Amino acid sequence: MIKIVKLTILVALFFSGSQAIHAQETKPVGFFLKDSVKIGEPVPFIFSYKDKKNRSVIFPDSLYNFAPFELVSKEYFNTQSDDINSIDSAVYYLTTFEIDTVQRLSLPVFLITESDSIPNFSLMDSIILDQVVTQMPDSVNMEENSYYRPVSLQFNYPYFIIALVVLGVLAIIVLVVWGKDIRKKIKLYRLKKGLEKFNAGFDQQIDALSNDTTKANIEKTLKYWKSYMEGLENLPFTKLTTKEIVLLMQSSSLDETLKSIDKNIYSKATVSALQNDFEFLKDYTQDRYNHISEVIKNA
Repeated sequence: MIKIVKLTILVALFFSGSQAIHAQETKPVGFFLKDSVKIGEPVPFIFSYKDKKNRSVIFPDSLYNFAPFELVSKEYFNTQSDDINSIDSAVYYLTTFEIDTVQRLSLPVFLITESDSIPNFSLMDSIILDQVVTQMPDSVNMEENSYYRPVSLQFNYPYFIIALVVLGVLAIIVLVVWGKDIRKKIKLYRLKKGLEKFNAGFDQQIDALSNDTTKANIEKTLKYWKSYMEGLENLPFTKLTTKEIVLLMQSSSLDETLKSIDKNIYSKATVSALQNDFEFLKDYTQDRYNHISEVIKNA
């Protein structure tokens, strides 16, 4: 607010002066708002120009060389006019990294003519550099510090994204070229593991029948076989009767075996040939596994 007030006072002083413009060009007014500045500290530079009304002028912008200063930002003010004259004003926020004790600046306005632009410079204004370090010692004692200080690592997102894209492209190439073979191998691997698990569990079920030939245990063992066959053949074995299973599988040996097991479950006759019947089911399952594996390999 102080800067704007001072600039307003400056504008008022211009308008309070003579309304006539002399034949020679008036110089722009430019001055620092502070007497001293530290290295790297922004300092305002007030810049204003009074001229005939409606005459085109251009103020320095960010492309202008403000040496020995550097432009941090700028602020332009609306043109103030009366019947004869106009005043254009701006504030440039400058900083310096030079070490000269006194630093000077003069800025131009560019007067637009029909064929050219003529620079009109303000009077030179100076500012004193406030030096924090006034005298450098001949030597500096360095303090040693060998303690380990962990520094957090920044995740490299660009490389991560590039790696994902490369992996995605490679995955697509692999699927297009070898996708069919890979799917076959995965399916065969799952079939093999499923058969191994079935054989281990089915052997336990058969061994249990040697000590417990109750109808519930026989039915449990048969259901275990049907559950595996349901996944292997992709048919609802657990919901089918013996007659429906035989009709689908077209096997007379399977027909005799399942009927023999059904007699042991539903008949009041003495249990017989159970071990042989379930061993046949195990061999039959192995044959079906071999057949399905060959179908997958040749697909």
